[in-house]
Amino acid sequence: MVQYEIAKTGREGPVSRDLPRPAAGVPPLLDVHFEDPTAPERLAAAIARQFRALPHPERHLPVFFLVGATSSTGDSLGPFTGWFLRRKGFRGEHVGDLADPVHATNLRERLAEARARALRRERLPYIIAVDAAVGRPGRITVNRGPLRPGAAMGKALPQVGHLHIMGGMANFPFMIWFTDLDQTVGMAEVIADGLLAFWAAYESGELFGRPSVARTGLA
Repeated sequence: MVQYEIAKTGREGPVSRDLPRPAAGVPPLLDVHFEDPTAPERLAAAIARQFRALPHPERHLPVFFLVGATSSTGDSLGPFTGWFLRRKGFRGEHVGDLADPVHATNLRERLAEARARALRRERLPYIIAVDAAVGRPGRITVNRGPLRPGAAMGKALPQVGHLHIMGGMANFPFMIWFTDLDQTVGMAEVIADGLLAFWAAYESGELFGRPSVARTGLA
């Protein structure tokens, strides 16, 4: 099972050649409870601010990379997020859902797939990773830099993402297996709605300086 310690948010190493390394102890870009009615809008805004800070954002394609196994309710946050994206008609690129999850054993090949999808569109990949976390149940954070899969379990796996979203599922690792499915599904839908709002602004061109950006709440 791939896990991430929410307490380590924002402290992981280099992200890519075109992005600065986050400083140690940098707080999350966003920390919100999934039941907050403004959570999807705030999630989209936090992602948009980081994306617009790229030297040439128009050269990048957002790819949503949704990590997690379906064998436990808590660790299935990523797959459920992918399921909601598909159900809601997402037209962009995402890797990982209930039917085809991303987990520890296929992480490297799925990461290569995510990068290849952007390159096929003649864009640089901007990977936004999503996964479950241990700590602060119900909280969703948006964080600079990559996830470190398996860090909580002492596993050596590739770092994932230029930006990452974490959902706190349980206070202790073993409780991930017993997380209420209602919480997992609720958090996944909130994250999916935030990603969809961000994608809508990207797809319309609003992220690249058009006046209509103010109407989306992503300014």
